[in-house]
Amino acid sequence: MDKVKLEKVFGVSREPVLSYVERPQVDGLFKASLKSDKQIIVYGSSKQGKTALVEKHVPYKDNVVVRCDPLSTTADIYKAIMRALGVNIQVEVTDGETTSKKAIISGKLEGGVPFVASGEVKSGLEEGGEKREERKYRAIEINLSLAQDVGDLLKRQGIGKFIILENFHYLSEETQRNLAFDLRTFQEMGIRFIILGVWREKNRLTQFNGDLLDRIVEVPVEPWEKTEFFSVIDKGELKLNIRFSPAIKEGVIESAFDSIGVVQELLKTICYLAEIETTQDEVIGINNVSLMVKAIQNKAVDYASRHLRSLESIAGGRKASRAKDGLLPLYLPYYTVVALLKFKFEDILKGIQREDLEEAIKKMHHRGKDVRPGDMSNLLHNFAQLQAEKKIVPPVFDYDQSTRTLRVVDSTFYFFVKNNDMDRIVENIANPIEE
Repeated sequence: MDKVKLEKVFGVSREPVLSYVERPQVDGLFKASLKSDKQIIVYGSSKQGKTALVEKHVPYKDNVVVRCDPLSTTADIYKAIMRALGVNIQVEVTDGETTSKKAIISGKLEGGVPFVASGEVKSGLEEGGEKREERKYRAIEINLSLAQDVGDLLKRQGIGKFIILENFHYLSEETQRNLAFDLRTFQEMGIRFIILGVWREKNRLTQFNGDLLDRIVEVPVEPWEKTEFFSVIDKGELKLNIRFSPAIKEGVIESAFDSIGVVQELLKTICYLAEIETTQDEVIGINNVSLMVKAIQNKAVDYASRHLRSLESIAGGRKASRAKDGLLPLYLPYYTVVALLKFKFEDILKGIQREDLEEAIKKMHHRGKDVRPGDMSNLLHNFAQLQAEKKIVPPVFDYDQSTRTLRVVDSTFYFFVKNNDMDRIVENIANPIEE
């Protein structure tokens, strides 16, 4: 048996680990969508297998990958695609006080296919008694704000790759909306995108463009079935030549709250505690339940550290100043975090309705009567942007505008909530009024 390292079998990694199992309802749908002509949307909470799913069937190294960030515009994304394909963007043209988003494209495209404005100029040169042909290419101008222009260039290049957009959720609502409209144009031109986003509701992009309804395939990576967790454990056991006791398997799955990321990390930690870091020469049984208990404690500390920092950052919000009348600011990010942590665990699992959240905030707020629906809308609609500004990666929360629900989208957060005293966590979050 070939020996492999523990990190290649269990744990959270950008690349699929060796305990990866294909799930008919997820991998099957994804593979079927690859054979269609539609754009593909892969969505779900963080650490639930989105990247692993795509990498398994569409290797990143063989395709075009663009990682979005909060400041990315559609033009920025299209420039990144051009660069990945070897197209040189020379200059951006400005018109008056605003940028026209036009770009000059030059260079030789992949596969040796030149893209020229009005023909190709050839000249013969004599060098060392041999005739050498020199080709000159003229730069052309395209409008990066027009999907048609971008698509025409990609089609001329003969693109046969998927364009993978990661971290789509970090884009501003305006950019997401613009891309939702452009995706229809690209789909009609045969240019395929795979979009990965951290959200949990269906029809995220069709909210922006209803015409996408029959032009995209949505692939949710959750929920995970209990039998699938067992399959992951069984496959990993074979790779490491170990056997977990039934009690440990059950305990790990029950403690993970349907998160494959937590299951993977707990299994890796248990193996480390059992001093198993590579494939064993003989079958080793791991039966000591105390190892699982210790692993849960260790991960609870790890996740508590990360999530407490995230909650403190969100609660800090953006810089606020006193109103003209001398009143304290509303400090809604702080009150949102505190109110959310005071909900029951079962409510957090389901997602918090906006009306319930607003009511809870008003009850504890120092200016409860002044909290208006518009203030809540402004906060919640920009919640993803706030987390991105605070460099919270991956995001912990996402606001679903269609159902008016604030949801947890970091699958480790449930483990954090269940294994920590939320009252003590709230006490550790700085109150801006006291400061």
